[in-house]
Amino acid sequence: GTGFIKHELFGNTWGDAIVNPRCYTDSWFSLVTETIFDYPHSFRTEKIYKPILMAHPFVVAANRGYLKDLRNAVFKTFSHLIDENYDQIDCPSTRIERIIDTIRGISLHSGAAHFWEASRDICKYNQQHLVEYNRQQRAALPTALEQYLNERS
Repeated sequence: GTGFIKHELFGNTWGDAIVNPRCYTDSWFSLVTETIFDYPHSFRTEKIYKPILMAHPFVVAANRGYLKDLRNAVFKTFSHLIDENYDQIDCPSTRIERIIDTIRGISLHSGAAHFWEASRDICKYNQQHLVEYNRQQRAALPTALEQYLNERS
């Protein structure tokens, strides 16, 4: 191998727009390391939408309030199955420690297979919601872009 997993998963192409099913069929959950971790706002990228598209449970390493913002977009998270309190921690180093604890809890205490099985309904809901959410975002984009440009001209 090249030493860089992206080359192996995506055949030396720009893989950000490619969904490799092997990433989801060979694992119990995804650890999403989002682009923004220590800024005061959320920036959802393909990194979160790929596991949602594949109906795969996830833990997210991102900015404070990321999961809250995701829920505000009417996606569901897994707070009834795992400890998601890390989402409200301001200090980035403390937040990442709690994320590690959450992953350790999934892996050791409840078992990753149990987490995967118990999350099926949420994952299917999120997958279906993503289709509608995408439609809504595409429909709203022209108006939002025009408003943005008008406010700055």
